[in-house]
Amino acid sequence: MDDFFKSRMRIVGVVTIIIVAVLVILFIFMQYKEKKNTALKLRMFYSDMTQTIQYSRTTNGVPGEWGWVPGYKNIDLLNSYLASYMKVSENCISSRGTCMPKDNYRSVNGKLTTVNLYNIPSVKLQNGISFAVEAVSRCQKQGSTCAVVYVDINNVEKPNMFGKDLFVFLIMNTNSVAFIPYNSRLPGFALASDEKYGCNKKADIAMYCSALIFSNGWSIDKTYPW
Repeated sequence: MDDFFKSRMRIVGVVTIIIVAVLVILFIFMQYKEKKNTALKLRMFYSDMTQTIQYSRTTNGVPGEWGWVPGYKNIDLLNSYLASYMKVSENCISSRGTCMPKDNYRSVNGKLTTVNLYNIPSVKLQNGISFAVEAVSRCQKQGSTCAVVYVDINNVEKPNMFGKDLFVFLIMNTNSVAFIPYNSRLPGFALASDEKYGCNKKADIAMYCSALIFSNGWSIDKTYPW
């Protein structure tokens, strides 16, 4: 009887180990798939927005000539120069809608930030990606920043976190590429380690994550603070 009981316990132990191993492998696979999909969606949005600005400036000139006014919603500008060139599911530029969540976003470490995009002009695209645009200068000098663009790859759905579903870009006044990841000109070590905006779990607001993914060839590797 003891041998039978011991044999059964061994079998149960082996089965338990196998189940745990399968669950761990499944968890790793799901994380890998989620990271890959995130990087793919981000790259797709970057390409779409870059093309949108290229199309727009053939008619409207470079972004520095669009008439940005910091502190205002720039409703006509955003509707005419950006949204009209994109496949829009919901337009939240002139009025609130369901493009962005009502609550503040969290940093990659889960810490609540002061960033709330609900009242900022935003757009939900047909592919499920939303973005909000905040003008930061009149953008008249060459190389100056016109606006900050916050991109949520799954609109109001959670986790609503910098570096996981929220990423930051810039619209620049330039004759070359006018749409770039936030501070993408910084070296990789600065993007990953900056204490305030770096893409790490200690940063207050991880605004450099889009630039870090961009610098890694639009991929999220094992060092990324997921």
